[in-house]
Amino acid sequence: MTPQQIVGLSVRLFSIWLVVLALQIIGIGDALNSQPGIESTNVPFLLSGITISLAILLWLFPMVVAHKLVPKTQFDNILHVPVQEAVHVACIIFALWLFLAKVLPNLAYYIPLFMVIIYDKQPISSYEQFHFMKITPIVIEFAVAMLLAFKANVISKFLLTPKGESKNE
Repeated sequence: MTPQQIVGLSVRLFSIWLVVLALQIIGIGDALNSQPGIESTNVPFLLSGITISLAILLWLFPMVVAHKLVPKTQFDNILHVPVQEAVHVACIIFALWLFLAKVLPNLAYYIPLFMVIIYDKQPISSYEQFHFMKITPIVIEFAVAMLLAFKANVISKFLLTPKGESKNE
């Protein structure tokens, strides 16, 4: 694998993160628009659309970005790392980062909130709806992190399969 290919792979993983971010923006925008007394706006959805567009561009053209970021090298400048294992490890590292940077801090807020609800024996409906609208992005991030961690082998095979080549060939 050349340095450009490693950067290209990282760009594709970054595009996955951008899609997760776009889903968060949609959830936050929906929660804000449902608040009483606040004028609804389409700005979060516009930002989400821009983020998804950028993610699609980065997914489709990772090597363009890689060649801009990494100086040209010869094909003899190859890092001897097994590609399948490197991508597998990259997926797991990304999953761990997503869990530690996004999911865990949010859970640190919601777990005590649920404990208070259970301890006070109050109905969930007595709490603000906004608190529970923010759970959807956390669930999505958690699902993506678990998918990346536990299906890293399948994802790495998908990322490394050349376009137009089927699994039967």
